[in-house]
Amino acid sequence: MAIVDDSKDSGSDGSWFLEAVGAIPPSPTPSETIAALELDNTLTHSRVGPSPETSHGYTKYLDGDTGTSNEAFTPVMDIAVNKPETTAEMDFLVLDDSFSATDDATGSTVIRPHRRLRAVSLGFLALLIAIAAVTSVIVPPVLTQNATVVKQAYADTAHALRLTLPTSQIALDAITSTRSTDSELSSALPQISALDSAAHGMAIEATAPLPANAPVFPSAAIGALGPLQDSAQIHAAQGSQVARLLGFAYVYRTTIPMLLNTGDLPTSAESQTINALSLSLASTLVADSSALTDLPLTETFTDLNDDAHDAVERFGSWQGEYLAALSDSDDTLATALIAEVDDIKRALLEELGESMISTRIDIDTQIVVLAGDLELFLDRLTQS
Repeated sequence: MAIVDDSKDSGSDGSWFLEAVGAIPPSPTPSETIAALELDNTLTHSRVGPSPETSHGYTKYLDGDTGTSNEAFTPVMDIAVNKPETTAEMDFLVLDDSFSATDDATGSTVIRPHRRLRAVSLGFLALLIAIAAVTSVIVPPVLTQNATVVKQAYADTAHALRLTLPTSQIALDAITSTRSTDSELSSALPQISALDSAAHGMAIEATAPLPANAPVFPSAAIGALGPLQDSAQIHAAQGSQVARLLGFAYVYRTTIPMLLNTGDLPTSAESQTINALSLSLASTLVADSSALTDLPLTETFTDLNDDAHDAVERFGSWQGEYLAALSDSDDTLATALIAEVDDIKRALLEELGESMISTRIDIDTQIVVLAGDLELFLDRLTQS
């Protein structure tokens, strides 16, 4: 008897044993399968009703047929399709203060940009207030210190100028006195130079730019520097003026006595002596003409300057007359010419003395006024 292996048949996978023992339900019979398919074909087709808001748009639905229809999907009308409106505008959500942190539909946290901006603004304002507070503490002392430095510079230069005034009066005495020696006149030059240097130093400080004042926290000390600077410039100019006048007086004092310096002149002479005198007098005329060009033109010495030029001009023509008198052995004329040149020299010296007297009064007055102004200025610097 042959044994048939049913496990090799189609559809035999060992499930018959599980069905026999009741582990799985038994497989449907062919007749049961056909009945189930017929039941499926009798089901009502499902259809989606039209949207109450729109009557356009298409969709497709399954008609329930597993293959009996020529088309698996049939278009169905009146399916609402909500399309988003396309616009160029963007809507922003504006939340008022009545909403809480979870006011949306899902209870999620709502971000409030305006509150964040408010917090940033408050923080920035607090920072500005802090900076202003620190600035109000730091800036005023710095400005005061800057003003103090400027005032100290004014005080130092004013004091230095004040110290030169007594020696300037000594120089004035030496220059304006007709009895001064050459050494006394020479010592006046360094004293005049010291006065001029001190005045120049004060002028430099007085013309230097003032420190800037703070626009938010202006310093009264910085504001008070303007009038002080003006006064410093005035006093520096006063010192320079005194030094200039002393220098002018020195030039006239040392130049006028040297004009027409002919030495002892003979009333008669030989030809050889006459030739030597001719060269000597010509050299003197050249030197005198050069000295006149160095005389400064000032109001105090205007008359003296004019008389000196007239004297030198006369000295040029006088030389020819005097040498001719010597050549002619005209002793009388030669003597008269010698007396004339001596009178010219004497007249110039007398006029120089008179000019020195008025110059002394003028310069001394200016020195005294400057000394008083500097004292007041130093007091203002210490009190401001």
